[in-house]
Amino acid sequence: MENVKRSRNEVPTIDVNLCTVETRDGIEFGFDTANQIEVEPQTEETDAVKLVVKGKLRAQKPKEVTITGHEITLHDNVFNPQLVRVLQGGKILYWQDEEHTKMDEEETPFGVAKYMPPIAGSDDKGEVFTFNAYSAIYNAAGIITGYEKTMYPNCQGTPVAFNSEDGAFRAPEYTISSAPDVGEAPYEMTWIDTLPQLVDPEKLPTIKIPSGDLLGKTATELGDYYIASGNILGTLNRVEEYFDFSSITEEQEGYYVALEVDKWQGNSFRLDRITGKGKPVSFNGDGIVIVWLGADEETAKTATRIVVIIDGTEIKYDIKVKFN
Repeated sequence: MENVKRSRNEVPTIDVNLCTVETRDGIEFGFDTANQIEVEPQTEETDAVKLVVKGKLRAQKPKEVTITGHEITLHDNVFNPQLVRVLQGGKILYWQDEEHTKMDEEETPFGVAKYMPPIAGSDDKGEVFTFNAYSAIYNAAGIITGYEKTMYPNCQGTPVAFNSEDGAFRAPEYTISSAPDVGEAPYEMTWIDTLPQLVDPEKLPTIKIPSGDLLGKTATELGDYYIASGNILGTLNRVEEYFDFSSITEEQEGYYVALEVDKWQGNSFRLDRITGKGKPVSFNGDGIVIVWLGADEETAKTATRIVVIIDGTEIKYDIKVKFN
């Protein structure tokens, strides 16, 4: 009897553990209140061609089915103004004080004051975004061994309606259309060890690019980069003769990122690479940290994120820069 090799890559997944929305301007936010995601492929078909001669099939060209995207129906259990604004546009106003006397568009910890959808006839149709869905992977012992992440590109929402019913919490349904660009897959699936961490906005440290002297260099000399919603973006320059940065010759040239953190006292940071997590390092007395990514571009590209650890909470800033 012929032996057939058993597949070792069976992935049992369950639950909607987390959803995140990533807009084109680098802003990403997540929510764990959804309980169902329905995905329907959108396809275009080319009819089959059959050659039938005197009632007998001689040849045939089968029909072709081309996937053009997906229609995603997201079932949530709460009203999420930030998600609705991305899906259909509009404006969110937040309370600007604890007494709820003033509202404005600046996000605050005092809560949402008002959501206004686009006016009739408006060109505001929401934003184009990437939708990420995470599900848990369990083993036979009932232990979570990882998570499956499915990414849908170029998503756009449709207008949202809200129903109400006595004795039932509202569970909105959001319809999302995803379509790949030329040369792009209609979705991607990856398998990861841990979920992204949801962090309350008020707990996030204020991080900016420092000004002034940076051990004999300036931020401009290091590159033209910036921070946007958990990402370090822009371009880094290769710096030479950075003698004041380190007494180690190898670390006196290469690519560097300088950050200024407001909540630095008693906290730490680390640099993670493709090969694994780095060792936490305490901040200096001014809250300014200069991180050496590597002496050459190949090494610098292995640096994946800078993690700021505030009271035990890890705030991750993914490094998505280009190198000059």
